[in-house]
Amino acid sequence: MRSTPTSAVRAEPNVTPMIDVMLVLLIIFMVVGPMLNERFAAMPPDARYAARHPDDAGEAVIGIDVQGRLYLDKRPIDSTGLRRALTERFRAKPDDRVVFLRADRALPYGRLQETMGIASSAGAHVVGLVSEQPPARSR
Repeated sequence: MRSTPTSAVRAEPNVTPMIDVMLVLLIIFMVVGPMLNERFAAMPPDARYAARHPDDAGEAVIGIDVQGRLYLDKRPIDSTGLRRALTERFRAKPDDRVVFLRADRALPYGRLQETMGIASSAGAHVVGLVSEQPPARSR
């Protein structure tokens, strides 16, 4: 009499766990994908422990009031005069090419970009935006 095994060992890969993982990843990408195309919205940080203060003597501070008028070190100036004054300042102090920009919060960001471009074309390496100090918390 011949004996035939009823259950033979077969060497086939078990693909069920792999399919489960792939379906979970597909669902994750379907949920996260549309979120990547949305606009990035962020609140700029408040300064807490600034090492340099733009009100110190010798710092180049560009100001823009609510009407969009330019000031350099609290003196009114136009855009061509600003470029010229910053170029002269950077020629005199080539190792200090930092400019601070203090602007009214109601101005459109394009106006700030335009002013940062003027400072950059005059030779500024760093243009720092001045933020308001948060009110001190009472403990």
